Amino acid sequence: MITIFTTPRPFTDKFDTIQRNAISSWTHIGPGVEVILLGDDEGTSRCAADLGTRHIPDVECNEHGTPLINSLFQSAERSASNNIMVYVNADIILTKEFIRAVESVEKHRFLIVG
Repeated sequence: MITIFTTPRPFTDKFDTIQRNAISSWTHIGPGVEVILLGDDEGTSRCAADLGTRHIPDVECNEHGTPLINSLFQSAERSASNNIMVYVNADIILTKEFIRAVESVEKHRFLIVG
């Protein structure tokens, strides 16, 4: 169905709980949902293992260590098992309503921004 990908902040302090809650919600919104965490910030590998998501640590970054958006999207696209790709910030909780929204437009060419 869909592949959801993100590049989380380091899993420290309150961001550990916030991001884990959000990413966990993605894994429960429906069958056929694949989740990919990109980057090698602290705790990303552990979170992926704990939640049963995929992890791609190697992402190109600029001189300040910020991941390059084109590298994120290219890495996700190369690794995705699904045709529908969704980038979501790692602190956004999704519900089954999200899947219904995607299903309502998937027969058309679309871009959804929220």
